[in-house]
Amino acid sequence: MTDKKRLIELIKNQLEIEKKVEKNIEKQIETVHTAAAKLLLTEMKYDAGKHTVLLQGILEVIENSDACLWDCKLDSYVDRLLVKKELEKHLAIEQKTLDMVKEEISQTKDEGLKLLLEHIAEDEDKHHALLKTIISNSYKMSD
Repeated sequence: MTDKKRLIELIKNQLEIEKKVEKNIEKQIETVHTAAAKLLLTEMKYDAGKHTVLLQGILEVIENSDACLWDCKLDSYVDRLLVKKELEKHLAIEQKTLDMVKEEISQTKDEGLKLLLEHIAEDEDKHHALLKTIISNSYKMSD
């Protein structure tokens, strides 16, 4: 089996797992009664859904092309500028959210709230780093 076929099979298997996880968590949400548990399970459900969408997108790219994901280029200079500007705007919004969440973490005495806010802060840190990588690689490859 070629590397590409093996990767396609791996992604298809992971897609099925993510879909099952999402359905199972949906059932679990109905059985818990605490707000924190519902929130964390809901986030896990959304993560599984997000992973499904990302994996589906990756699958479409690798099934229809031999190019690397970074090799996909935007068609026009104007499109590149618009997308880059939108990503940078989102980066600024994420930074404001991160600053606000970190401030609240330092102020709150509620350990449950602190746990959830720390989780949000970790996600925002990851999103921030990911957006920087996308902006850097996308526009370096496109020029």
